Amino acid sequence: MTTTTTPRSPVGGRKARGELIVAGTVAVIAVVVLVRTAAMDVPDNGSFLGPQFFPYVVGALLLVLSALLVVQHLRRAPATETAGTESADDEPADDGKGAAGESESDTPPAIDWKPFGLVAATLVLHVVLLEPLGWLIAGAGLFFGISYALGGRNVLRDLGVAFVMSAVAQLAFSAGLGMALPAGILGAVV
Repeated sequence: MTTTTTPRSPVGGRKARGELIVAGTVAVIAVVVLVRTAAMDVPDNGSFLGPQFFPYVVGALLLVLSALLVVQHLRRAPATETAGTESADDEPADDGKGAAGESESDTPPAIDWKPFGLVAATLVLHVVLLEPLGWLIAGAGLFFGISYALGGRNVLRDLGVAFVMSAVAQLAFSAGLGMALPAGILGAVV
């Protein structure tokens, strides 16, 4: 009984390194968030849910995510190395591999540039229009733009949900955290 071993393609090696690079980047961001949060100047009259609470939660969750990414990579690594071995006595299974020996999962999916561009344009517009228009209008535009970019085509419903979400975020920041979001042109009314 003979076994044939196909060498790992460079695409798989890059993918493996890429997964670890993403996990490392998430861990670095988590450490930066935690260190900067610890160095934050906080007034003594701050409550339990002060300005440091949520950054600590986000930093801790980022560390957990990074660890889970590494564990996921390590648990999957042996399976990808042995996937290329098959017995000569067995009938080769149709595993979706083409003549070059690469499966469909080895090729990265194509990027759909239209939603990507719409999301990027929506984020840029939101940043530009936040101060002059205020959070309520700019936030609704952000929520609607992302919804439209991701396939939402019911304009009236999406606009209504966008304004409700924007208003809820405004209330959560002002009433819950005591922080005022930019009022913009609605400053005299709100």
